[in-house]
Amino acid sequence: MKKLFPLVILPFLIACGSSTKEQPRVYTKDTRGLDILTGQFSRNIDKIWGVNELLVATKKDYVKYTDQFYTRSHISFEEGRITIETLADANRLRNAIIHTLLMGNDASGIDLFAAGDTPISNHPFLQGQVVDNFNRSISNIMIASEYANYLLHNKLQKRRLKNGRVVSYVTITMVANHVEARARKYLPTIRQVATRYGIPPNLILAIMRTESSFNPYAVSYANAIGLMQVVPRTAGIDIFKYKGKSGKPSRNYLYNPQNNIDAGTTYLHILKNDYLAGINNPISMRYAMISAYNSGAGAVLRVFDNDNSRAIDKINRLSPELVYQILTNKHPSAQARNYLLKVNKAYKEYHNVR
Repeated sequence: MKKLFPLVILPFLIACGSSTKEQPRVYTKDTRGLDILTGQFSRNIDKIWGVNELLVATKKDYVKYTDQFYTRSHISFEEGRITIETLADANRLRNAIIHTLLMGNDASGIDLFAAGDTPISNHPFLQGQVVDNFNRSISNIMIASEYANYLLHNKLQKRRLKNGRVVSYVTITMVANHVEARARKYLPTIRQVATRYGIPPNLILAIMRTESSFNPYAVSYANAIGLMQVVPRTAGIDIFKYKGKSGKPSRNYLYNPQNNIDAGTTYLHILKNDYLAGINNPISMRYAMISAYNSGAGAVLRVFDNDNSRAIDKINRLSPELVYQILTNKHPSAQARNYLLKVNKAYKEYHNVR
């Protein structure tokens, strides 16, 4: 099981950062996520589970505590593994299994840093990503309950914590194509916003996969939220301004999958038509957009020149291949360099999506 510790969590750069050509906006990390981890939440976990047992939600890991923090569910969307464990009795574990398997697609209103069951949904998010011992898709309470009983009777394991307490747990392996199964859930929305904002659907898919592995409950150290990891007080302000709204989107707004996909795609549109406008070659534009989605348009342009206009002129004099090589080798942020590599690879893999 993947353990995360509050002071060594890898800091994520601001997703969806940007800078204007007229006067670059300076973005700093929103560290409220770190404040939560080092506050009462982590103290609760340390007190019950012991030191070095803190497990928290991230971009690609769903973690939910229940039973006053004595039971927890962990879904690793990258590794395709679900671990549900408890320090309480088997009934608590059974309840957590059922609620995890039948949790919904919309994370609005769900606090991942508080103890409480995620509501059961008539349209389970994990449907199609997990099958039971009879190879049935888990779509309702009856199947989930039967599978929970099977797991408790046949797959229950135990481990002892450093504080002496004994954990009872079960591990569920997701289906081989679980990433694609999640992606398919969002294709109708992706196609709609792709048409609305003039962004290729495979680019939206590639960014979603890289940002969250299609985890609608995703949250990062930088307070980036949801499927496309939008930061409310940076990119969110630009997105609402584009839509003629004041302020910034709320967490609940961005935890709604449709809103999040729309917001992230809106931001790609802003990058293309405002902050990076003037880049002529569509392939060079795509590389710049991808890199800017992660590190900000200002940071991308400064790789080429400190003056935005001159930077765009230099990009236009380079082949797309050279633009790609420069952004994946000369960008000052290692994360931004790797981000472009990952998104571009996923973009090619989704080339058939229209």
